[in-house]
Amino acid sequence: MSKYVHQSFIVTTPTLDNLILPDDVVWTDELDFSPVAQTITPTLTGAIIVEENAVPAGRPITLKGIATLALVKQLKTTEALINHQMPLVLSDGQTKTVIFKRPGVSANSLIGDVSDPDINDPYEFTLNLMEVAV
Repeated sequence: MSKYVHQSFIVTTPTLDNLILPDDVVWTDELDFSPVAQTITPTLTGAIIVEENAVPAGRPITLKGIATLALVKQLKTTEALINHQMPLVLSDGQTKTVIFKRPGVSANSLIGDVSDPDINDPYEFTLNLMEVAV
């Protein structure tokens, strides 16, 4: 007889600096970061010296999704702020303090180039962020 564990969780609306992000925004580099930095130095005898240190900040956070032109313009306005630390709330409830890693916002229209885009037109966007506090 096998037992199955059902795990329930609360889904939170993702936000960046109180701007509501799409529910399906994806953190593309979540598993790429190592919280330990390592330096390996060879000695004259051929031995190596290994130094390791904790990395308390600087974790890259790249978010990708699809949003309206209106949201993309709000994100671009926020990107223009200098040294602006922002709260990032992810859909799993994690909260991070982040800044933009420049360039911070890139976006492309999903309907092609138009001379007068509507604010509700869909755009594929990428947010390049960096965690500044843990």
